[in-house]
Amino acid sequence: MSAFHPVSSTEDELFKETHYARYGVERTNIYGLATFESRLPTFLDRQEEFPSHRVVDVPTPEKPATRVLKKPVRHLVAASASEMTSHLSRDGYWTSLHLDLGLEAGQVEIIAVDAVETESAAPTVLLAIAVAERHDPEGHSMQYALHFFSTAKDQPLPYLEQALAGIRDSCHTIPMASAPMHLTHTTVQYQGHSRLAFLLSSMDGAVHMTLYDPDRQQFITETVSDHFPILSQLSESRTRVLFLSFFDRPNGQRVMCAGGQDGDVILAFYKDGRETRVEKTRVFSPITSTLLFQPRVSNTVREDDQLHLVVTCAIEQAIVYRSIETNGLSKGRSLPQSGYYDSVLCSHVMDVDWDGEREILIGTYGRQVLIYKQVAGTQDYNVLWRRQFAYPIYRMAHLDLNRDGLDELIVSTMYGIHIFQPNMRRARERLLDVLQHVEGSKRRIAELLLEYRHQKEMEKAIVFASQ
Repeated sequence: MSAFHPVSSTEDELFKETHYARYGVERTNIYGLATFESRLPTFLDRQEEFPSHRVVDVPTPEKPATRVLKKPVRHLVAASASEMTSHLSRDGYWTSLHLDLGLEAGQVEIIAVDAVETESAAPTVLLAIAVAERHDPEGHSMQYALHFFSTAKDQPLPYLEQALAGIRDSCHTIPMASAPMHLTHTTVQYQGHSRLAFLLSSMDGAVHMTLYDPDRQQFITETVSDHFPILSQLSESRTRVLFLSFFDRPNGQRVMCAGGQDGDVILAFYKDGRETRVEKTRVFSPITSTLLFQPRVSNTVREDDQLHLVVTCAIEQAIVYRSIETNGLSKGRSLPQSGYYDSVLCSHVMDVDWDGEREILIGTYGRQVLIYKQVAGTQDYNVLWRRQFAYPIYRMAHLDLNRDGLDELIVSTMYGIHIFQPNMRRARERLLDVLQHVEGSKRRIAELLLEYRHQKEMEKAIVFASQ
């Protein structure tokens, strides 16, 4: 379906495509891909026609699920116009599961999708979709809605496949007055409790917030101004938000970035739930995505960790704003070649070469994925890898689909999903380098310990000789 156009040689390719899952006769939308983490166990074995087979009817497991996983596993959901498929991570393979949401093909179109699991003792998977529904054969009359689906809570612990197979049984619908756009989630404080909050932007300029109450298993419409005043101001000024992104630090600090149809880029900082600072700028292009990221890959936070922002535009190039906590939006740098391949539709970050630093990925309407690496000692970026596809690039993600310890790159195009596996030779070489470094460090520590002991023995000998 597509051909390589590498920057480097074939042996040095960063990724190799292992599977392409087509949406059938339908296409997807640019907000039609989401990942979520779940502590629910999985049970389905590898299908005979893996990876092409898609499970429609989930069989009854031989043994019931007994406990949740200690560490959550990341999974993927992808939407075409009226169908939803979940790709569930398994050891050595993945399971493609069809989710029946009762949507009528040709009448309902999925515009945006989001998924998340609650952190309660009995995990509940929440699936949110924003849809447009035709009410006449010609499609002149459209109605819009936000649907929330949740897995059953008042039952024995299910496997994830079982939970998702029955997710349409619990649905909460919120009618929308205008066409929905980007859908995402975060957490907010509500009546003294931390609650999941879904935020949906729409073409009338409003940003709608819906909270989930796990105790009552209810969805609550909340005023966005109580939590994000700048979003309320954008709604009042009819600024159409096309994309929202959040970044939360462990110390309670939060950063939010909104990108608008008229080129507005709004950056807001929060501390303990209060909006402390807002930065704004405007570019001559609709904003297609915003992405906040920390360059260094680590489970710990240091005081010198910087926070960067990637902004992609429908007309201009992709822009990187560095050290936004210090510089705000004053120092933007365009990524080279990002304007060569039509509109830039999406952005992503991941450590593609396992050097501890995240690289920037962008996808374009001109069917290109480009990966950028920062030049050491500078603030410049060079193209590390490039590939051409058959259709425009709508969204990207990464997760360990086959649980081999290495993340796959997921590229969602107009008509399907491409799954890329990292270069195993490069991964093996990198692992050997790390092991050699660890062994070298161990030897050095042992040598220093022996030297320290020898020094202490010499000091004791000198003391005894003086006596």
